[in-house]
Amino acid sequence: MDISVVIISYNSEQFLEENLNSLIHQAVPFKEIVVADNHSSDGSIKIIESFEKDCPILRKIALDYNSGYAKGANIGIRATHSHLVLVANADIILDANFNAAVINKFTGDPELSLLSPLIMRFDNRTVDSAGQTYSKALHPREIGFNRPLTMVDINEKPMFSVCGAATVFRRSALEALKLGDDYYDEDFFIFWEDFDIGWRAQLLGMKTLFFPDARVRHFRSATLEKSFWSRFSLALARPAFIKYHLVKNRYLTLIKNFRFQRFYWAVPFIIVKDIAWVGLLTFFSPKIIISLVKSRRLFKNALAKRKMLKNKEKEIRNKERQDD
Repeated sequence: MDISVVIISYNSEQFLEENLNSLIHQAVPFKEIVVADNHSSDGSIKIIESFEKDCPILRKIALDYNSGYAKGANIGIRATHSHLVLVANADIILDANFNAAVINKFTGDPELSLLSPLIMRFDNRTVDSAGQTYSKALHPREIGFNRPLTMVDINEKPMFSVCGAATVFRRSALEALKLGDDYYDEDFFIFWEDFDIGWRAQLLGMKTLFFPDARVRHFRSATLEKSFWSRFSLALARPAFIKYHLVKNRYLTLIKNFRFQRFYWAVPFIIVKDIAWVGLLTFFSPKIIISLVKSRRLFKNALAKRKMLKNKEKEIRNKERQDD
């Protein structure tokens, strides 16, 4: 079994050298290292090219526009040819034994589809993500976020979803997760794409696991704030186009993946949270509403993808009945 990595980079100059060194110096090497650069305007390309000269497994895909995280990931995934694929940010550093641990786990567990590693901060003491779950209002939540490692349960366990900073997929799972031609939903651009694909995997009955033996360090800057209110203040302070994607992707996710039979209990929490969250975001940036109206095509797309996903769910249920 072999593994490739897809790094999505955008103005990541300050992280790329450490990132690429950690990818190249794995105890068990990657089959391919693909860096999809979203038209960086800093020195990112020069750094990637300097590594590319001496590393035959490294391939640069330099895009001539910022395609967003989801599309960059899809482009990179299509360029790989391995049994396993790690999709990750450019601001991560892998433990030297990451590949060895991941390959060993997937080899020993043929049912495993998605793996979420233990993601630490750069200080190697603070947890960034010990897997991803959801809040009462069905917002993504990183388990252990911003807490000392000593205060977080890091035992191996099933997860609802995966942290987008670093996710390992089995190739067959990626192919089964596709809606149309895409793995990640390119209508998202940035934010929520990890929660969306993780939720989709749940609906299709795929095994998703938090695996602490695979370790990653991740830089997280502005989101280091410790409280709900400080994170909420951060959301309000963000540029309007960021707020737009946050709101848009929230509803694209719900349109595609929400199933009343399982999450009926969440409806009151969704209503209350979204009145406050979306209401304040749009109050402080009213142009978001105009952008959302202009994006009605994306919501129609989401309805079509919901139908495709439900058809996949139906096929799986029918197969299970036949097997019984």
